[in-house]
Amino acid sequence: MIEGRAAVRNDSARFQALDGWRGVCALLVVCFHAPVTGFAETSGLIRNAFLFVDFFFVLSGFVITHAFYETLRESRAFSRFFLLRLARVYPLHLAMLLLPFAFECARLALKGPGETFQGGTSLEGLIASLMMVQSFGFLDTLTWNYPSWSISAELVAYAAFAAVVVTAPRFLVPLAVLSIVVGLPVIAIVIGNMDASSNLGWLRCLAGFSAGVILRRVAWRDAAAVEAKRHPTSWSVAELAVVLLVGVFVSQQGGTDLAYAAPFVFGLALYVFAHEGGILSRALKTRPFAFLGLISYSLYMTHAFVIDRVHNVVTVLGKLTGQELFVQSASRNELIGPQAWQGTLTLLVIVAVTIAFSVVTYRFVEKPGMALGRRLVGRPGRTGTSGKPAKSPAAA
Repeated sequence: MIEGRAAVRNDSARFQALDGWRGVCALLVVCFHAPVTGFAETSGLIRNAFLFVDFFFVLSGFVITHAFYETLRESRAFSRFFLLRLARVYPLHLAMLLLPFAFECARLALKGPGETFQGGTSLEGLIASLMMVQSFGFLDTLTWNYPSWSISAELVAYAAFAAVVVTAPRFLVPLAVLSIVVGLPVIAIVIGNMDASSNLGWLRCLAGFSAGVILRRVAWRDAAAVEAKRHPTSWSVAELAVVLLVGVFVSQQGGTDLAYAAPFVFGLALYVFAHEGGILSRALKTRPFAFLGLISYSLYMTHAFVIDRVHNVVTVLGKLTGQELFVQSASRNELIGPQAWQGTLTLLVIVAVTIAFSVVTYRFVEKPGMALGRRLVGRPGRTGTSGKPAKSPAAA
């Protein structure tokens, strides 16, 4: 889903503007989860930023279809595709389970069994996370590294996509339409809002992923992207309009029934920016945004651990100084910062530490994990279901 450098064209060039979008959305999700007062608590855009996970789902469907549809259809290498996808996401997922597990073991040694491995750090939750089934409804809440539910859901989408392309590619678009037409109403009936995660999170992902599949197979034309470069003014206006649409939609409608339209709103934004024809696209291709896109998967997977540790530090500071550094919130329980500036300052610290930590995990976990996965899976043709040699598309 949020995989840095994953937006690739068949000619190995990335959709660089979409990489920039990925990084920005990852930071917005970090801000959404940060339990702080100040700007993060008062901004509608951040309060409803859970919807940007749906942007990742749509983007994933678009990118995976663009990069792998033809290869999978010709090679029928389901096993190779799925194992490489698993190898792409699992090493960092495992690392971000082991870190909080080690921290919980330290708490066990200090406080005893009565206050550890309970609730969000239960052993049942650990097993579910290790097995990547935390979006299937086996548990009634998110546990451990809670953002990883969406990675669990992504694996369902990867498997479904590959299975259809390998066995019946002509049914890919009709089945994608069916996933949306059935999936969104089921979520509305069972969950009551778009924020499905530990229960039916996989279906939410499948609906968004399917929107990306349809966008790529039905609407996208490579020639149109080339033509867009010749009309920068028109595409700049379109990009600005889409950004305003996304901002207003998330800010104003994120908590309403219109939130079910998120895959379509984000699909429109993705379609416009994939053409890379306007000034905002050029801005998203600059080094700062490219850097955020590169580490976006780490940003997404590490920020919960960073937030928990910042919470620990603030707790200790409060005890040392004798000050109450937390306030109670009816909507989000305990928040850091009796005063708004304190909450905003804490948010900046969380973002900065998450970025720094993500640089480390990208360098020492993500990249080695991808390399190890390619070595373990082997060369194309070894794991295909048909025995035919598989072409090797650009790594997604």
